[in-house]
Amino acid sequence: MGRIAGWLVLLALGTLCGSWYGSGVSATLIAGLLASLAAGALCEWLLPAPGSMWGGALVSLLAMFIPVWLFFLPALAFEAGVGLGTMVPATGSADFKNTQAKDSVLASLRQLLALLPAFFWLIPAITDLILFRGLTQGYALLALLTSALTQGGGLACAHLAVAKGREWRIEDTERYRIRQLHGRINDLDEERAQATRMAHLSERTRIARDIHDNVGHQLTRAIMQIQAGRAVAESKGDQATEHMLDDVGKTLNEAMTTIRRSVHDLEDEGTDFASQMEEASSEASMGRLKVDLNNGIETAPAPVCRCLATIVREALTNTIRHSSAKSAQVVLRDLPAFWQMVVQDDGGSQQSQPDGTHPKEPELQRGMGLADMEARARALGGTANSGPNRQGWKVFVSLPKEPWSSHSTDEQVEDKKVMA
Repeated sequence: MGRIAGWLVLLALGTLCGSWYGSGVSATLIAGLLASLAAGALCEWLLPAPGSMWGGALVSLLAMFIPVWLFFLPALAFEAGVGLGTMVPATGSADFKNTQAKDSVLASLRQLLALLPAFFWLIPAITDLILFRGLTQGYALLALLTSALTQGGGLACAHLAVAKGREWRIEDTERYRIRQLHGRINDLDEERAQATRMAHLSERTRIARDIHDNVGHQLTRAIMQIQAGRAVAESKGDQATEHMLDDVGKTLNEAMTTIRRSVHDLEDEGTDFASQMEEASSEASMGRLKVDLNNGIETAPAPVCRCLATIVREALTNTIRHSSAKSAQVVLRDLPAFWQMVVQDDGGSQQSQPDGTHPKEPELQRGMGLADMEARARALGGTANSGPNRQGWKVFVSLPKEPWSSHSTDEQVEDKKVMA
């Protein structure tokens, strides 16, 4: 915009000088202004084409026959300088060099013809300087010097515009690289945070297992020994020893209950439900099945998480082994009283081999897998059903939340396991 504004200022100054030289604004002066304006606009529109400066060159040549147009030469020279500065980097350094390698004479002529119109403003200025004397000769000399300066200014403006364009491209490239680096840094931060979180969860699970395997078993043995001692004291009629052992047994039972609750809390906190489901889906699919996981459960007890993850693995493995499915959908729902899971694939079961025989052994494995899924669901008080559905196979699992509302059920199960 600054370049165009400068060019318009030169046209306005030329019009003022021409009106003062001709003692008023004449039709010839207006025609010269319009011709110069049209030539400059044509040059701006065609840049950096080689023929963009020929309009200004034609107006400059007409100034030889119309002396008042001499005052528009600085504006024409300015626009010629802009064209010269724009064309030299665009054509002189690339196209002309390649052409010169093939035919140096033809390349030189083409370059000369392309750049020659930039200096046509010299012809009327030098002609008026030679032919006229007095005031007209002074105006011609002033126009010659002013045009030389304005052409240098136009050339500088063009080079500045090219430099700014390169600077903007470099800045854009740097901003793009910075955005890429920031995105990569954010990804690394997220991966590091996820890895740290998974390490914390794994450590909690390990601690829970160590407490359960070591301290829990030792306390259980101590409780059983106290019960045996109490039975011996009762048989001997030693009531003092019996009451003492009864108090110790109650204390150990309270300690066992506290440790059991702590172990369950650590195990539940150390279980990342979403990660377990994603890992189970990716491992079972083995890259041969497209799995769409829609997880609506944020958290669940560790036994529930292990049960659903195992069923997901078994269901997807059966899909790969015994069907022609290309994709499967795993949907997990967190309802007020139940956790539900649906595994639906898009392929029917394979009824026969390519030779026409029926796959007896795979069918046996399939039945064992379904029975295992049903057994796991029943162990937690739930149900698991499977069968054909919508051109594919569907596995539906429902687990109640009521047993996990308190730890009473867990403690009863643990006691039964210990007594067994």
